Amino acid sequence: MAVLKVAKLGNPILRKIAAPLTADECKDPKFQIFLDDMVETMEKLEGIGLAAPQVFQSKQAVVLRSTSNTRYPEAPDHPLMILINPVLSDHSEEMIEGWEGCLSVDNLRGKVCRHRKVKLTAFDREMKPLAFEAEGFPAVVLQHEIDHLLGKVFLDRMSDFSSLTHLAEFDEYWLSPHKVV
Repeated sequence: MAVLKVAKLGNPILRKIAAPLTADECKDPKFQIFLDDMVETMEKLEGIGLAAPQVFQSKQAVVLRSTSNTRYPEAPDHPLMILINPVLSDHSEEMIEGWEGCLSVDNLRGKVCRHRKVKLTAFDREMKPLAFEAEGFPAVVLQHEIDHLLGKVFLDRMSDFSSLTHLAEFDEYWLSPHKVV
């Protein structure tokens, strides 16, 4: 397995709509290795999700695993999911606001409103159909990663840029609300 290079904000691949995968493409041994490399990359960089366009493959594939780490110390534990051709539906009207960051948008965090609950259909890495509902943190992560398949980054979902902050200032001023300048 290998740690893949991550596309950074400004690279045109992050703004393309990713192509769906056929069963033959997904079952190709090279693509299966690519999926494993995506997982290794996500974990090595302490991400909680990674979409194929972020590692220079404009295909509809997403990997997610949530555990507490230095980038997301309060992340709940969620097992590894590999999703092929994911589609979100039945978004709740209720929204939640939370801090988001991105491996493709280095050293920045900002507040984003997302649907509290979503339904998802997709395929697993063997192209077996999946359907489930996600709520709270897992729903937010799914929306963030699937946005990458649609050519969007979290900055596109921010309605107020006054919360956009560099990571060092996030740690100092936003995680410690008692510090005011």
